[in-house]
Amino acid sequence: MGIGEMYPEELERYISEKKEGEYLLVDVREVAEYDREHIPGARLLPLSELEGRLDELPGDRELVFYCHSGRRSSVGAVFAQDSGLVKAAIYNLTGGISAWEGKTLGGFPRFEVIEQCGDLYQSLEQAINMEKGTFLLYGTMAGLSSGLPIAKTLQKLSRMEIAHARAIHAYLSKKKQVKPFEELFEESSGNLVEGGWDLETVVGQLGKEGGNPCGFFSELALEIEYRAYDLYRNMAEKATDADLKGAMLFLSEQEKAHARLLAHRLADCFQQHDREGRKS
Repeated sequence: MGIGEMYPEELERYISEKKEGEYLLVDVREVAEYDREHIPGARLLPLSELEGRLDELPGDRELVFYCHSGRRSSVGAVFAQDSGLVKAAIYNLTGGISAWEGKTLGGFPRFEVIEQCGDLYQSLEQAINMEKGTFLLYGTMAGLSSGLPIAKTLQKLSRMEIAHARAIHAYLSKKKQVKPFEELFEESSGNLVEGGWDLETVVGQLGKEGGNPCGFFSELALEIEYRAYDLYRNMAEKATDADLKGAMLFLSEQEKAHARLLAHRLADCFQQHDREGRKS
């Protein structure tokens, strides 16, 4: 059973039709965000603490995860699903509490789904190209976030994208004759970010978010890692070659580990932003 997307208007109908004991709303934001506003009846389980508190989730009730924009909660839903503790349906609230309250989120379009090419090797070469695009994006974001809690994490993630591209190249090298990694990586345009955004479009929007740039960068990176995780998990499920399945599962676990790291940096960002807000 996969994770379902639920829109605000669907959630209103869902709440009105369901009995209280049949579902649970799970808010994965930080304490200060929850205290300012939350959907009535929601239980607070911050994403940075969620994996250590999964046993607090009722395994026999449907779960609806939400956050500010839907980015953090999509990762929270993955943590819950992968735990194996939840037997009922799991949903993510598209657009988060902002959409629930009728607000629109400016900035980036939603990710487009990247379909695998008919040719397996073309799909993997496309994956290398997206790893390069994400490497370039994280490097740019790290430069813009200098002095913020997220900066060092973005630098680390940028380096890891090269390692991921190498892992894909290593598999390709076993199956067909390909150019050396350095040459192939250099020639890749890097025009796409993991998950499907156009790199140029994303870079053009950076610096325009206002408010809490540390939190914004963290949520953006979190969604990228979630989409990469989803892509590699799907490729692993479809793989008939044992080596490919192993490589894709390794990469999907790596992406999930990155999401964990970002979840903790997110907590630091929002706590710092809250402290600064109280001072001003």
